[in-house]
Amino acid sequence: MRALVAASVALPIIALSGCNDPVRVQSFVPGPGGGFTYSVRTNTVITPNDDGAAEEIRRDWLAQTLGAAGMCNGGYVVYRRELVVPPQQPAFGPTPANQPAGPHADLAFGNSGDVVYTGSCL
Repeated sequence: MRALVAASVALPIIALSGCNDPVRVQSFVPGPGGGFTYSVRTNTVITPNDDGAAEEIRRDWLAQTLGAAGMCNGGYVVYRRELVVPPQQPAFGPTPANQPAGPHADLAFGNSGDVVYTGSCL
């Protein structure tokens, strides 16, 4: 009976353990002479652009990606970091052509972008 109770408690914990994994949407392009461009999606919920902990996560992802590509075994330097925000969508949808625009017609909605790192191997 104790084994059954222990198993019934452990199963939900195991099932929930995957929920804490960060979501990684990335792109990696190696360049000539050991250069690279790495971009990763960011948003205000998962990995905000200006949060120190989120930046550390992204830098770890960059190091993992370089390692998986067999690059920069002697280290690397990032010489440019840039937030690239895609065009935002209207918050309230498009205004029909036969209606006047409301007071907030220019209000845009979006909370994501790509943090792009450009660097090279040492």
